Amino acid sequence: MMHVDVNVLLGHWPFRKIRKNSLNDLRNVHHKNGISGGYAASLNSIFYNDPFEGDTELHEWIRGTEYKHVLTVNPTLPGWERDIREGISRFDIHGVRIYPTYHDYKLGSEPVERLCDTLRRLKLPLFVTKRMEDERLDYLIKPAPLAVDELKAFVRRHADLDIVLLNIRFGEIVSMSEEINKLPRLYLDTSGLKDRAFVIEELLQQIPAGKIMYGSQHPLYCLHSTHCLIDFAEVDETVKQGILGGNASFLASRAT
Repeated sequence: MMHVDVNVLLGHWPFRKIRKNSLNDLRNVHHKNGISGGYAASLNSIFYNDPFEGDTELHEWIRGTEYKHVLTVNPTLPGWERDIREGISRFDIHGVRIYPTYHDYKLGSEPVERLCDTLRRLKLPLFVTKRMEDERLDYLIKPAPLAVDELKAFVRRHADLDIVLLNIRFGEIVSMSEEINKLPRLYLDTSGLKDRAFVIEELLQQIPAGKIMYGSQHPLYCLHSTHCLIDFAEVDETVKQGILGGNASFLASRAT
């Protein structure tokens, strides 16, 4: 089974020097850890006035490779509907990623509701970024944390939309376990799970293994340490294989 990383980024991070953020760097660390490809978004798009410019760069980097394009959208900006149409036709996008804390909007706002309606119609998954790094590291800008209660209300309203929660921590997952267990199209990645030992074993006591997808948030996080959480977990091998690739298989089946 192919191993897939659903949370990788390429570009520059304005808060510290990232030394291994090229496509070759990504490929090398993936190869060393037995990962065959992934879903890539642009770090630059988070901070450009026009996020689409960053996605144009990303397309040139990953075109013809084993990486699938996830388009960055800020639904409070004009023209995001056009960007999605262009993303489908020009970049063959396989999802849309949002950053409500960095772009300063609420998940219950009207622009986000319109975005979800569009993605539902296009059968594209939504990647929701809970955080980028530990909030205590923010200093140039201090985005307000995304409240778990706000996230709960959002996923309940959009139970018929494929949603992947990125960089969500163990305690937050436990707080959302009712929604995660109840909503069949809600998933989470592993990038936020590095705050305790035996976290996979504990997590599987709260939610089904089929809801967990491997995601590293490379290059902001150490990919190898995230991979070791799965590799050394004392769980059945079929569970590991599902987390590392099988659970993400639906992401590749976007209807055009």
